[in-house]
Amino acid sequence: MSKVPLSIVTYSQELMDQQNIRSIDDIARLTPALNFSTTAGVTGNNGSNIAIRGLKSDVGSATTALYIDDTPIQMRNVGYYGGNPYPRVFDLERVEVLRGPQGTQFGASAEGGAVRFITTSPNFDKLSVYSRSQLSFTQNGSPSFETGLAVGAPITPTLAFRASGWYQHVGGYVDRVSPTTGIVQQQDVNYQDNYSVRLALGWKATPDLTVTPKLFFQRTRQNSRDDYWEGYGNAAKSNYVTGTPQADPTTDKFWLPSLTLDWQHGTLEVVSTTSYFARDQQQTLSYGTYFGFINTGDPFGTYADEDPSNSQDFLTMKQRNFTQEVRVQSYGNKTLDWSVGGFFSKTKQSFSNFTQSGLVEGTLVFGSPQYQGVYSYVNLVEARDTQVAGFASVDFKPVDRLKITAALRYTHDVFNFVDTVKGPYTGGTDIVSPAHNTEGDWTPKFGIDFQVTPTTMLYASATKGFRPAGAQPSTYSSACDGDLATLGMTNVPSAYKSDSLWSYEAGAKGKALAGLLNFDVGGYLLKWRNMQQSIRLPTCSFSFIDNLGNATGRGVEAAIEVKPAKGVVLGGNIGYTNLTYDDNVYGGNGLLLKAAGQRISGPIWSGHLYATVERPVSAAIDGYLRLDYSFASSSALDTVKGAYGYDPGLYALGGTNFLQLRFGGRMGGFDASLFVDNLTNSRDLLARNHDGVGSYLYFNQTYRPRTIGATLQYRY
Repeated sequence: MSKVPLSIVTYSQELMDQQNIRSIDDIARLTPALNFSTTAGVTGNNGSNIAIRGLKSDVGSATTALYIDDTPIQMRNVGYYGGNPYPRVFDLERVEVLRGPQGTQFGASAEGGAVRFITTSPNFDKLSVYSRSQLSFTQNGSPSFETGLAVGAPITPTLAFRASGWYQHVGGYVDRVSPTTGIVQQQDVNYQDNYSVRLALGWKATPDLTVTPKLFFQRTRQNSRDDYWEGYGNAAKSNYVTGTPQADPTTDKFWLPSLTLDWQHGTLEVVSTTSYFARDQQQTLSYGTYFGFINTGDPFGTYADEDPSNSQDFLTMKQRNFTQEVRVQSYGNKTLDWSVGGFFSKTKQSFSNFTQSGLVEGTLVFGSPQYQGVYSYVNLVEARDTQVAGFASVDFKPVDRLKITAALRYTHDVFNFVDTVKGPYTGGTDIVSPAHNTEGDWTPKFGIDFQVTPTTMLYASATKGFRPAGAQPSTYSSACDGDLATLGMTNVPSAYKSDSLWSYEAGAKGKALAGLLNFDVGGYLLKWRNMQQSIRLPTCSFSFIDNLGNATGRGVEAAIEVKPAKGVVLGGNIGYTNLTYDDNVYGGNGLLLKAAGQRISGPIWSGHLYATVERPVSAAIDGYLRLDYSFASSSALDTVKGAYGYDPGLYALGGTNFLQLRFGGRMGGFDASLFVDNLTNSRDLLARNHDGVGSYLYFNQTYRPRTIGATLQYRY
């Protein structure tokens, strides 16, 4: 990547296997300035959030775009956010993390950056086989195992295929217990079962035209969340327990058929990608302690007509994305390279929330009968996005080794939203709230790079990112009335405005000492305007979206790798990210919402250090040892002391540390190894929450306890 003038991190299939990367969590842990976070407890957004360079926002359209090949799959936050979909890591050619605004030269608009999962394409030249099997054991948990096989081969000189199948069982390590007696009701309740199937066909219709249809299916199911109850069990000895009365299962599956046409003739290339992404997610949450706290101020408090068996929340989310992109580009020219393209997407998201009442069936709630006899709150949301964009880019090379880039994108977005609320919280009357928004924005990019030597580059750029406006449910639980009144409101705003970002970046990357030293260093300045962020209502623990002022971010990213001796590689990377509010932000009644200088999210420092040693064990076997250590500094609170919604029971989570070790041997195409993940048994907190201000019951998440295992791989 020494000739790519932007900040990019790439993980090949071999590297991901060496580092035991299996999911987006692992990629984020090893990539500075890429932060992946989850929420604990039912009052969080119940999903995950991915942010690049601190640009975190678990509301509205995603700040970080996610791609499978050339198909954007990220979702817009509507309703009770369930998190983005993430492909599991098997038979991927590579994963790319692109920092900074993207979209001026391909794909959907990406305000803060993009993560691309690139699948392996059919090979017209030879047979290829990739297989991976793994067995592991987690301290105080159940065994995990996985197996997968991928095969690709030419069928005729003009026809080839690639097919893969993969299954993974992830053993649980959190026990479900009775909160009153401590008796275990179910061991290792948070286990997972995941599988994926992928098919691809390559057809050389003509010497210049290649047609590639693909199909990707993935299903993940987790029996219960990774939450454990603080103060229960014995976290100091990795004995994690939860007191939920039943499991909280989540099932998430998607289908992705796509068709790519690639025509190349001389220096001219035309690429067309057509795809349809269909995702279905179902979640069940236990609201028992939440109802107890809301009704009595005590998560275990009892109240009139209480029925713990009628205290669940059932969530569904459907995502349907049709996308079409066409790019025409000319490259390899002496003076001028160029590209021009168009992007179209039509996205539909449907969401439903059926919340049981926590009361005996038939009991009145706020004077109204329960919906369908059991539900106190029903929310149905339908959101539709239609986006049309055109983009063009020119690379001008006035002299040898110097390139000047100018790119421009125009995005036109039409958003329609219908929110329906039913049940006792609305007095038994259905409330239907439609919203509509149409807007467009220009996002330019300017860049310059100079190839100092054939392996060393200097570059600088200025790029704009854009995120469209949106809407949200305007009617919340009556338990929020007091919070809204404090802000001088009766309902939350039904809509919020777009936000935008300018990113200024400069860096250097390359090789030195005849390839014994690789380096990549850069710095950036961000100006984020009219930010879409959430405001948490402290009593009822709901939140809503609003535009909360401006922020400035400054950061540095650096990576270095050295080869001090034959077979020895030492390296590391580090990121510094500091994104803060420019000014105080006030809400209704003059209440302070965000403070000037307040950090927005994530750690300031994050990094990854690694060392590998390879030595021949025999004439046929090459042995190796690899050590990976990742770390991050403390995170930031969403609300600081003195601001509205400040929760004195929550604190900024401390730093994190994670150590991995792998050693093994390679013989021919076989690779057998032993590994230890979380070697030091780190128990650093990754998430912490409770049911509301004043509740003494906290829900935490941490790393999987120390895990020891063996992996067998084969490549041909």
